[in-house]
Amino acid sequence: MHKGTRKRADLREKAKKMGVLDFKEAKYDHLQDDERQCAKCRTTCYLSAITCPCSPGVLVCLYHIGDLCACPITNYTLNFRYTLDELYPMMSAVKQRAELYDEWACRVAETLEAKLEKKKGLPVFRSLLSESESKLFPDNDLLRRLRLVTQDAEKCASVAQQLLNGKKQTRYRCGSGKSRSQLTVEELSSFVRQLYNLCCSLPQAPMLKELLNRIEDFQQHSEKVLAEEAPSVAEIQSLLDVSFDFDVDLPELPKLRVRLEQARWLEAVQQAAAQPATLTLETMRRLIDQGVGLAPHPSVEKAMARLQEQLTMSELWEDKASSLLKARPPHSIETLSAAAEKASGIPAYLPNCLLLKDTIRKASEWLQEADELQSSGCVPMVDNLSDMVLRGQAIQVHLEPLDQLESLLTAVQEWKESAAAAFLQKDSTKNLLEVLCPRLEVGNAGSFKRKARKGKESMKNNKKKTARLNSINDVEKSLLETKDPTSAKATLEELRVREMETFYNLRAANESKLLPTADCMDLKVCFCQKAPMGAMLQCELCRDAFHSVCVRDPSDSCESQPWLCPHCQRSEKLPLGKVLSLLEALQRIGTRLPEGDALGYLVERTQNWQERAQQVLCKLPELEERPRTPPTLTHWVSGCENDPKNTQAPSLTPEWNRTSHAQTVFYTEQRCIPLQGLSPELEGLMVEGLLLQVSLPQVQSLYHFLLDRASSQQTKTCTSPLQDEPTDCDKHMQFISQGTNTSLNQDGTKEAGSERKIKRHLEKEGLDAEHRGKDRKHSHKRQKMTKKKAQRRSASTSSSPRSDFSQSEDSDGEMAVCPAENCQLPEGDEVDWVQCDGSCNQWFHQVCVGVTAEMAEKEDYVCVTCTLKDGHMRK
Repeated sequence: MHKGTRKRADLREKAKKMGVLDFKEAKYDHLQDDERQCAKCRTTCYLSAITCPCSPGVLVCLYHIGDLCACPITNYTLNFRYTLDELYPMMSAVKQRAELYDEWACRVAETLEAKLEKKKGLPVFRSLLSESESKLFPDNDLLRRLRLVTQDAEKCASVAQQLLNGKKQTRYRCGSGKSRSQLTVEELSSFVRQLYNLCCSLPQAPMLKELLNRIEDFQQHSEKVLAEEAPSVAEIQSLLDVSFDFDVDLPELPKLRVRLEQARWLEAVQQAAAQPATLTLETMRRLIDQGVGLAPHPSVEKAMARLQEQLTMSELWEDKASSLLKARPPHSIETLSAAAEKASGIPAYLPNCLLLKDTIRKASEWLQEADELQSSGCVPMVDNLSDMVLRGQAIQVHLEPLDQLESLLTAVQEWKESAAAAFLQKDSTKNLLEVLCPRLEVGNAGSFKRKARKGKESMKNNKKKTARLNSINDVEKSLLETKDPTSAKATLEELRVREMETFYNLRAANESKLLPTADCMDLKVCFCQKAPMGAMLQCELCRDAFHSVCVRDPSDSCESQPWLCPHCQRSEKLPLGKVLSLLEALQRIGTRLPEGDALGYLVERTQNWQERAQQVLCKLPELEERPRTPPTLTHWVSGCENDPKNTQAPSLTPEWNRTSHAQTVFYTEQRCIPLQGLSPELEGLMVEGLLLQVSLPQVQSLYHFLLDRASSQQTKTCTSPLQDEPTDCDKHMQFISQGTNTSLNQDGTKEAGSERKIKRHLEKEGLDAEHRGKDRKHSHKRQKMTKKKAQRRSASTSSSPRSDFSQSEDSDGEMAVCPAENCQLPEGDEVDWVQCDGSCNQWFHQVCVGVTAEMAEKEDYVCVTCTLKDGHMRK
């Protein structure tokens, strides 16, 4: 290039010397090749040419200046592309570019020819290609070879990277089939060799070499595992987990998967056999079904045969045990024990065989319990007996004592039915135990709520003692828990005391609500809870009043019997002999039951009552003079003056029912035993006799005696000549009813004593003429007391209570307070009063002024005020 430049300068200098004077720049590179060819030699002119104005478009090279035309040379023009000053720098640039290319070509040749560790990486090849492109090196063989080697290396690097990333791809690949990108082990080995034969060094080549080594190790390990008879599941699973790192088609993988299923099945069989308690028939069938679907293998076939044999034996003994348990009649315990012993050798969970063993155990325990019951000599409780029978019937074994116990239980049930038929009334809602036991609840809801405070307190105290015996179920449970009849007797005795206290309180409450101080229209009696009206009946036991139309049975014509309300008459009363026969029949059965304990206590209570009643009746000589025929019960008639000797006609009613028949609002159809003058002993004896569910002649005798005694007292009161003023019998007769003593004064108004005991004092004084004759002073005092009290009562009471039913203005609170300085406000059914014999004539509680009943009977009482005022002294 340097020589060409020098020659080009020489030629231009020669043309200049030849006479060419005109120089002009021409861009020959912009012309077509045929437009810049020498007219002489046809050479394409690049850098310079000679032209003449005479021949436009014709040019010659510097070598043929004389061949252009005939014109003088001075007319010629030298056309040049570059000046000499421009050619020298261009020559230097070309020289430098040539040197760069030579250097690049040397490096490419060295890179392509490198061996082993001297091989360059793929980035070097890429940089050489980039350099050739950036420096516009000519596209020659060297560059094409470099480009081809680089492309091959990039492809191999990409495939190698895919193989190295095969773990992720394999884990997300569905199914176990061969992927299109998967290589065989031979292909992978060939590819690794190809990588090492490349002109460049790839970083994936060592990794693939290591991967290939791991695959070869995996294949060797897999062949070893597959050769074992019973490889472990963990070992096979670990090989399969390692295979996820290989994106290569491995022929061992399907075999390993099959072997894994077999190993898992064998392991499940071994685990099931190691736990016989959970190896059920269903488990064995499921394992056999799973084993059938496995690929054949000697170990699998052996395990399958053993499992099938065990299943056959288990099913055989299960069926046999079931048939033994369902056999009718049941087999003996010896037969079942022998079968259970044979079945115990099968290592499996057999429900029927276990049930057979459990049945044998229960039967043994039941027989032992039956032997202990028989040898103990104690009378068994019916609930224990029933429990044993129920448990024995549930045991599918022939138990010899069971028939005897069933017969015994049947006899008990028959006895209960016969006793219930004897005691219970038709369509009764009560059961036998409820009838035989002392009452837990008495009276109807209305009357029971209006008991006196004293009765309520007594009930509360009693409830605290027997808080757990609030229902018949509690009583039955308590009796069943007792170990012997003595304990049962103590429980029933507690109920008896509770019953007596409750009835005393109920009688007091019912008596107090019928006091004449209250308006009868405000009363709520009977089941209908309405006011008393028309014909009434008073219960001899609870002392409550009932409408005759509500409770009277049209077929009931036995007027000689004490009338009991439906609440109190809870069952039929049997003769004592029949009750004793029932008790003897139960004793012959030899079983305890709550009804039997209650019946035994009833008999004992009845016998005790008979003894006490006999002692009391022997002390009553009047009983022998009692008429054999009871008095006729008649309705109330107006007055008794027509027949002063008639002691049977007046029925016992409250005081407001004592004026005349025309004004009567209600009346009683039968006489009741008056409580006035009745000793607590007689009252308690009569109440308990009526409570007994046994028909006793002593009850009838005592009942009629007390009625006759009341009639005789009424007759004496009517015919007594020692009254202050002669009046009609109906104006001075004191009626004894509801526990209240009533009389009529001269004006026809009522006179009612505030307390029962004062009335007893007045009655005794009115009836005992002899005592009155001996002690006229005391008689005068009692007459004065009666008169004063009648006047005080008449001031606040209407003259005809039965016509307008006006209520007394004296409230219960006023009647409960006395003039004493420190009145103690005594409460209860009986409060004793005494009247001052001084100038004040006031009434005082005996307990507030320190006066006993005997002192009030025999001595005069003068209060403190009158003593200080009048100077009286108590005698």
